[in-house]
Amino acid sequence: MNKTCAIIAGPCSVDENNISELYQIANITAKNQKGKIKQAIFGARIVGLKSRTALHQNGVGMGIDYLSVMKNMDILMNGGSSHEFEIPPSVLIAQTFVKDTGMLVASEIMVPMAQLPMYETLIPKGKFMPWNPAVNQLGWPLMEIAKYARRNDWYLGIKNGIWLGEQVKRSEAENFNSATTMEQKWEGLVKYAGSDMREKIILIHRGVDVSEKGDHRNIPVHNLAKRVKQKTGATLYFDPSHAYGPKMKEHIVPEVLKAMNLRALDGSYLYDGILIEVGTSKTDTGQHITLDELKKMVLELALFRNLASPK
Repeated sequence: MNKTCAIIAGPCSVDENNISELYQIANITAKNQKGKIKQAIFGARIVGLKSRTALHQNGVGMGIDYLSVMKNMDILMNGGSSHEFEIPPSVLIAQTFVKDTGMLVASEIMVPMAQLPMYETLIPKGKFMPWNPAVNQLGWPLMEIAKYARRNDWYLGIKNGIWLGEQVKRSEAENFNSATTMEQKWEGLVKYAGSDMREKIILIHRGVDVSEKGDHRNIPVHNLAKRVKQKTGATLYFDPSHAYGPKMKEHIVPEVLKAMNLRALDGSYLYDGILIEVGTSKTDTGQHITLDELKKMVLELALFRNLASPK
């Protein structure tokens, strides 16, 4: 049975203007089921490189790490090593944040070999969670990330692909007997990560892109997430920001509370945590909840779930 619910919160991408918001998030507290006041947020999103639909060569919208990662890629392509890398700005921000708060930091990883060596050098063991872009469902890059995670005692986030499957409608998916394309890919990535990583793997459900999604950015398919959790034995988080998006932003908090009450087949809670975008950002700020909304969500969630505090 789930003992706690972990919240990882922060902006879509970090920059010089929203660093202070990370510390405000870190200071949020709530009473646990025994009435003791504890830190309510387990980890922070500190993302410096973004996976955009189209590349902007000038770096606009690509995140504050764009130039550093491009330099590091060139170093590798010219026969250099990670010892020559330029440290990306977000990694330095993450290093200071972990030192100040003791919290976990989490980030989307696009180019494992050009990004992860710096995290390995500067972030304490056990205090980082990289995750794959939802649009990248290839196992080999995920295997690279898993190798770093394995030797540094990191958590490993695995987002589901946004494609449900050509012949499956969302309305039919709940009772679809065979595994959908989304499930097959998600389960496949867990295998690429390796069975010995199972206790550190966090499946992240961010919804799927189907014609009947309406105003959702991606519509949640909780029952399919339940099936993947059951088959893999991995931990499961919900990403409501990419599910509800800017058009349904007002639904994020109430829908998170509903989702955190869903049950798995054994009676335990379906979701073990939340990965949510909060505050302001130069990217996707339309789907962020405010700091006040996060505090409200935390207080209501704490009424029926014990919230995980940083170790």
